[in-house]
Amino acid sequence: MQATEVIKLVLGEGLPMIGRLLLYDAMKMSFREVKVRRNPDCELCGEHPSVKELIDYQAFCNVPLGVEEAEVFDGSAYEMTPKALKQLLDSDEQPVLLDVREPYEWDICRIEGAELMPLSSFKADQTGITTDTPIVLYCYKGVRSMSALQELKKAGFSKLNNLEGGIDRWALEVDPDMPRY
Repeated sequence: MQATEVIKLVLGEGLPMIGRLLLYDAMKMSFREVKVRRNPDCELCGEHPSVKELIDYQAFCNVPLGVEEAEVFDGSAYEMTPKALKQLLDSDEQPVLLDVREPYEWDICRIEGAELMPLSSFKADQTGITTDTPIVLYCYKGVRSMSALQELKKAGFSKLNNLEGGIDRWALEVDPDMPRY
């Protein structure tokens, strides 16, 4: 339905949903239309808009974007692409590679040299790793490992990276022979 709305706006045909909101109730399989009034004080579409261009999301949210370089342990980047990790693992600098998936996932596939520390029992202060050691964390898609990274960061660890897309993306981009699940 959203695509149809875009087509109507681009072609200038039909009756677009401007000023209307379509509510969908899946439990009753019903639709309801609600009229929405324009807010004259809105910063984006009001009478005197102050937002006139796209924002810099990295600066606004203070979220580091992914990196492509192997030299990433400067504390400013938290995401590492699979190719960048491969480059790092092939270099002289060897980070600690932490897999925070569960043992049954570990049994399916793993990155060589990784240590298993499941997130379900993960404790940042019990890793046995010094706080200035370079660490790359990974899980299946990168979500659980980012949680573990945040715990490590709160515990004072400084050289942390999360494998962007997890082991699933690693299998797609670096090791196509690795089993996927």
